[in-house]
Amino acid sequence: MPKISVIVPVYNVERYLSNCLDSIINQTFTDIEIICVNDGSKDGSGKILEKYKKKDSRIIIVNKKNGGLSSARNAGMRVATGEFYSFIDGDDWVDITMLEKLYDNITKLNTDIAICGVHQYDETNKRLVDDDKYFNLGYFDASFDNRPFYYEEVKPFIMDVCVMAWNKLYRKSFIDKCNAWYPDGLIFEDGPFFFSIFFKTKRVSLVRDLLYYYRINRKGSIIKKGGKQFLDIIDVVELMYNSIKDLPFFEQIKNEFYCRKAADIVYRYELIDIFLKGKFAKKLKEKEFLFDPKIFDFDVIKQKAVMTHRYIFEIRDKSSIFSFYLSKFQVAAMYKIMQILYTEENIYYLKYRKIIWRLKKRANLYDIWYANDRLYVVLFSVFKFNFKFEFSKLEQK
Repeated sequence: MPKISVIVPVYNVERYLSNCLDSIINQTFTDIEIICVNDGSKDGSGKILEKYKKKDSRIIIVNKKNGGLSSARNAGMRVATGEFYSFIDGDDWVDITMLEKLYDNITKLNTDIAICGVHQYDETNKRLVDDDKYFNLGYFDASFDNRPFYYEEVKPFIMDVCVMAWNKLYRKSFIDKCNAWYPDGLIFEDGPFFFSIFFKTKRVSLVRDLLYYYRINRKGSIIKKGGKQFLDIIDVVELMYNSIKDLPFFEQIKNEFYCRKAADIVYRYELIDIFLKGKFAKKLKEKEFLFDPKIFDFDVIKQKAVMTHRYIFEIRDKSSIFSFYLSKFQVAAMYKIMQILYTEENIYYLKYRKIIWRLKKRANLYDIWYANDRLYVVLFSVFKFNFKFEFSKLEQK
């Protein structure tokens, strides 16, 4: 029985897979099994896995039909025999000391979950981004070091605890006790899984080092596509709500939860394909708990996140979204978080009666939307010219 089962979901990541596997097989902690779940890859990922299996006997390949990331992780958990779980996505990689440092931490402090810091690697400019407090554990002050802690202690920043699957080591017996699984068939799966276990343990610990390398802005990532799976964000928020609604301090964190998760919903709504917006709004309307004043204090929420609050209700109530194409430029009618009008730099405004014209330097599309009985028109330059205008920005009213 190995000490650690490393579970690696693999789907069409042939470009990155060798880098990922090299970082795992060269770990300074060697008592591991490496469970690679080939989730129906259509590229050369399967051949790469077979090549590495011949190189390292610790590699176990599980081939399955495509079912998504949650399904792949669950499949890996079903065959894992280790005392601890580690999840590493096939398009990322890790520091060769990651498993050793997490194992030493979790065993020394006898915790159920050990968390380490994360490098973000931007595929666009090939640079590391290390200044995000969510990923570098910046919300945890020094008082959390070298000791176990539990969820009550992070109540002031509970929505800023990194929920991602892969920067953690989990005690398998604890996961089994929680009967925790990833929500099969859904994306944005990390939050529901983490919330389902985090509030059931009183022993969590930290490793300050940034040991995981997470690729962002990767071409082909499902998180960027805006397809029908973006509807999943609504179910995912409901699952997370169900995990916290019975907590003894729910009343203290509920409004912050609402502000964060409503913002997630609005953000995904903006990105989803234009032809799916009506379906998105219809599904949102079915989640009555999100609009129940007996659960959430909307007077408080309006003060904390007035734009998010306004537009999640408008998405629900005004779902007759229209779209059309003008010439070769896409014109999309959608709801925007209007504070962008007043906070984004290099924006020029021209107001005529109830119409605001917004011109942005180096943008690449046209945009029109309707909100609060007002038509907003945004003109963007598809040729990326630099514009200069003499009129000044409008004051926020």
